[in-house]
Amino acid sequence: MAQKYQILQGVVTEAGQTVKMFDNLDKDYGYLTGVSVVDLYGYKAEITHSSIDGKELFPRGFDVLFIQTNNFVNPSERFFGLEGIEAKGKRIDMEFKDGGVAQYPYTIKIFLRLENKPKNGN
Repeated sequence: MAQKYQILQGVVTEAGQTVKMFDNLDKDYGYLTGVSVVDLYGYKAEITHSSIDGKELFPRGFDVLFIQTNNFVNPSERFFGLEGIEAKGKRIDMEFKDGGVAQYPYTIKIFLRLENKPKNGN
């Protein structure tokens, strides 16, 4: 199965800052099948807004701890799985709110896994 990874990123310069990020998902891939954030940034942090072409992806105030990972997890299992989310060049928007416990500044990176088949294999 063909996979591609995209990264949304933004710079956080102070505690509690909200960073807005956006991009177009690769038009050559049919589905967004996973999302991941490195564990250094998830504590007390939130996804305050997320959407694909205006359709909500995660609810407002979604705790980043749900989508974070670390280097103790097998690389092939580091993504929060998603099903039925079409990519195909659609715009993705995310707002990340810092939890106030990091060393500043830092670059927040949200990793996106794209595939040509939906996660359930249909």
